[in-house]
Amino acid sequence: MIDVGKLAAVLGSGVCSALPGLHAWSGCDTVSALASQGKIKALKLVQANDLYLQAFTDLGSSWNVPTDVFNSIQAFTCQLYARNTKIVGANSLRYHMFCAKKGQIESGQLPPCEDSLMQHTLRANYQAAIWRRSLENLPDVPAPSAGHGWELDDGGSLKIRWMAGLPAPNVVLNLISCTCRRTCRPSDCSCILNGLKCTVVCKLQGCSNMVQDDAIVAQDANDSDD
Repeated sequence: MIDVGKLAAVLGSGVCSALPGLHAWSGCDTVSALASQGKIKALKLVQANDLYLQAFTDLGSSWNVPTDVFNSIQAFTCQLYARNTKIVGANSLRYHMFCAKKGQIESGQLPPCEDSLMQHTLRANYQAAIWRRSLENLPDVPAPSAGHGWELDDGGSLKIRWMAGLPAPNVVLNLISCTCRRTCRPSDCSCILNGLKCTVVCKLQGCSNMVQDDAIVAQDANDSDD
């Protein structure tokens, strides 16, 4: 058995206060984890930096994420992916890592973009806020879809809000295409996997994931070919 009291004494009250926020942010039952970034690495980084310690102590103290807390967590994320970096912005680090590898790098090796990181932090904050109020009688808990990193789909079911904006400028998105042959499925269609609609540039024309206007144009083209 683990002696929790002894463990808490070893970690110290400061780290213990940060653990709910850190545990939620680094991955739990309700919040995803960042690819290849484990909890031990995150904990050691927090223990070595008072700014990060305070940020995760504050995470979940309210239902909103203050700008200064997010900025600290963004810098923390940069050091998770590049321990000695001086870069404190997720977008800037993604760019520098991509250029350093000359594009030969998997997306999972890059930190999330600032938009995606904010949504991730909102979800962690929401979960940590619930934990920090676990001893309250009937706490006033807002809906997770009310700006806390989740949203409702067309059927009213809760789903993760991965990003608030577009993953890339429209001029770039219009160049993305998939190579599906028979059907576009969520498991292997690069358009669907990136949350995009198929376009006339894709190999398969007239699929169910296509923008309606483009699907009509593609069908007309297919009919004329016949």
